[in-house]
Amino acid sequence: MPDSLWNLENVSLAGDSLVGNSRNRLHEISLHIPAGVTAIVGYSGAGKTSLLNVLAGMETPSSGKVESRHSDTRLSAAEFSLPLFWAPQDGGLWPHLTAIQHLNAMPGCQTELNAANSRKSADNWLQLFDLEHRQNAVPRELSKGEQARLSIARALAANSAVLLMDEPLTHVDPARKPKYWSLIREHIMASNSSLVFCTHETAVVIRESQFVICLENGQVIHTGTSQQLYDNPPNVNVAQFLGPINWFDREASSIWLADQISQQTDFGLRPERTLLIPDENGALRILSFHFSGSYAETKLEHIPSSSEKTFVHRPSGNVHQPGQLVRIQFLS
Repeated sequence: MPDSLWNLENVSLAGDSLVGNSRNRLHEISLHIPAGVTAIVGYSGAGKTSLLNVLAGMETPSSGKVESRHSDTRLSAAEFSLPLFWAPQDGGLWPHLTAIQHLNAMPGCQTELNAANSRKSADNWLQLFDLEHRQNAVPRELSKGEQARLSIARALAANSAVLLMDEPLTHVDPARKPKYWSLIREHIMASNSSLVFCTHETAVVIRESQFVICLENGQVIHTGTSQQLYDNPPNVNVAQFLGPINWFDREASSIWLADQISQQTDFGLRPERTLLIPDENGALRILSFHFSGSYAETKLEHIPSSSEKTFVHRPSGNVHQPGQLVRIQFLS
């Protein structure tokens, strides 16, 4: 695999005049997308789908240069059937084909090698995505969740060197998503292929991606590894793309953390690194408490200054009563 899949230089994409949008959907984006698994994140309207459309060649930039390196000759090796496969947000299913016909149409299910390999057969893909009982259904007969699962099964069966996925598994039941993401992950690892996807689900970004691109108003505001963005975000706006965080400037840290951390710049603490400890002599008082599963959300008052701040932190069975005095413990 090449080290770089795409290089973009000053790429802009005009607004859609048909819907009265004159603002650029993408604005002067310069970007390097590496091999591996890349997540594109941003709020609705940030330009995620527009960027994927440009990468897929479905839309042509108004200006700038897109260098596609995923078509490197090394990707024409026998282990890959296609250089690129695109799974759009609506699934892009063919209305006249049944579920099993969608899969049998994929090059990865047609080679002589795979014909004898039950792991890569159309029947196996249907079974993996719990669609075997719907093999003869056409898309209009499938639920939104079934359509999403078929779209992803087809994308994996294509056996391409690079996958583009726009909001994969959006309509799938939350309890079943981890299973299907595991199938995607296992396929990427086993085939040594790459994936670029966009999503609003922070847990998926943290768990599945190696590299992340943050978009806002059609512009790139941050790129880097997912681990870097999670542990050391550059600012609170970017930090929130990967979930809840406690953000401090120097003054706030001296009030709330009692100089536990010596920082010259603003910084953040994720919930799992923040713990509330009961302390009869503490300067912090609980005003309200809300349990959210993997973390808790507690509003505190700093008694000496009467300052108030809401914290996300590790849940604790003995810290939750309004009026209780506590201190904050930072976990390295």
